[in-house]
Amino acid sequence: MKKQRMSKTETELPDLLQPEREVCMNPWNGVCRNTDIALYIYYGARRLPICRECWREIASDDVEWRYD
Repeated sequence: MKKQRMSKTETELPDLLQPEREVCMNPWNGVCRNTDIALYIYYGARRLPICRECWREIASDDVEWRYD
């Protein structure tokens, strides 16, 4: 049985079905929606994406980090 090739237009999803781009979910800045994700942190039991700009602010603060 031969596989049929799908044309480019058949493989593209409509905009409503496209997965959304990941946005920053900085728990200390509830308004940031930057998509330039630099890293992920665990906050509580959730893995949160953090953008470069927010990470610069978080990393430069004088806070003590710990892992429970």
